[in-house]
Amino acid sequence: MNIEKTKSFYKKIKSDELCNCAYCQNYFREIKASYPTLTEYLNNLGIDIEKPFETMPLEPDESGYIEYICAQYIVCGTPDDFVKETVGSVEVGIAESHPSTAIEENHFLIEVYPIRLKWVM
Repeated sequence: MNIEKTKSFYKKIKSDELCNCAYCQNYFREIKASYPTLTEYLNNLGIDIEKPFETMPLEPDESGYIEYICAQYIVCGTPDDFVKETVGSVEVGIAESHPSTAIEENHFLIEVYPIRLKWVM
């Protein structure tokens, strides 16, 4: 993994480049405050938790919450030294399936799951 390159990658992503659907906007607004330990863990890898590459939401439930089956994040470099972890109640592992990133440099995706957030949209 290349943490410095990953940090630089996320700093270049502007908020107006992120998905504007209600599900993703809800994720962006709620994830950091709802999962501070996961935020810190991903930050240590150079990842901005508020800028996922992909989210996989279910529908909001009657209790006012929404579950995301997973959220995926891009990590620069190779996964050689990455170890699957449990951070609080969330699993963090290498994503086996994901949309094309169109990135030519070495990279891989990790996914965090499950995520349950308040539905504020």
